Amino acid sequence: MKIAIVPFDMSSPADASGVRRALRRVPVGDLLQLAVIVKVEGTATIDDASRELASERIGAEIRRAGGTALMRKTMEILSVGCEGITTPGGWLIASLRGVARRNKGTPYGLAVGQARSAPVAMRDRATRRHVNTAQRTVRAAMRSAGLDARSVELVLIKSPILVPERGSPISESQQRHVRSTGASRGAAALGAALALGEVRGSDIGEDSLCSDWALHGSKTMAFSGTETECCEVVVLGNRSGGDPSLRINRAVLADILDRSPLEALAAGPRNPQLVFYKAGIALDGAIRGARTTVLTSELPADKQLRAAASGVVGAVFGTTRAFISGGAEHQAAPGACLAAVIRSTAPARVERA
Repeated sequence: MKIAIVPFDMSSPADASGVRRALRRVPVGDLLQLAVIVKVEGTATIDDASRELASERIGAEIRRAGGTALMRKTMEILSVGCEGITTPGGWLIASLRGVARRNKGTPYGLAVGQARSAPVAMRDRATRRHVNTAQRTVRAAMRSAGLDARSVELVLIKSPILVPERGSPISESQQRHVRSTGASRGAAALGAALALGEVRGSDIGEDSLCSDWALHGSKTMAFSGTETECCEVVVLGNRSGGDPSLRINRAVLADILDRSPLEALAAGPRNPQLVFYKAGIALDGAIRGARTTVLTSELPADKQLRAAASGVVGAVFGTTRAFISGGAEHQAAPGACLAAVIRSTAPARVERA
């Protein structure tokens, strides 16, 4: 497997010119699959139109480059919210035909897989059926990548939100999850943890979602969106037969102030090609025993977490270009954060589109 990573910036949610330039650097004829990983500026509320606008404009550029055939090969993981010092934009991760040059002493490398579920019915969202759908989709993406659970380093999963429509009844247990982005992320994360063997199915009940915080994984970053009706998954890991010029590594952080694991990921002579960070907060909003207002101020917690994390990541990696997201429901222990870095194992120039 040969993989190309092409970054791009966006001047607004409507600006897909960087995507157009990035696509020109991808040999579409050799493309097996394409993941478009995007951070878009916007209010990140459930009614924020920036996600639909960005998705529409990016989709138009993909069709321009390769028509419906390329669209069928493409998975988009789009997350809204660039508070702090995060530069809006994203990355193309292109899996290509051919064998990447093998570096001496590097017998394995990055592999990427992706999968999309059928639409998740409104009556199934934020239920065990939603969790099971996420589980099956993650497993399908793992098969696509040729990765087993131990080889997976990172699962990116986009999940639909429970927004009942007229004539679409929901159960009493679902009521507390209506319009909840956290429940959408949590259901996706539990499904991924099941697929990776990090939790047992027998431990998950109908009331476990966003309630039993002992149930969590350590390899998943989950996102919610009104622009999707499905569970959409990109899985990344390292294996023999992957691209030996790239490697992904992951770390679990005790809290948002835990710099040591980030510094370990940042160490080395090669600049990272892509930095991921998922910010969480303890259930009481405290950090190392000190009270904060993250959960009690007029500002949404996710906005505060993204802004804080952008400063931490920027200070450690020396960049404003990172995929930073808030809300770690069932993705880590309460208060913990996740980070992952894709790094080149050989000298390489990264030009921005």
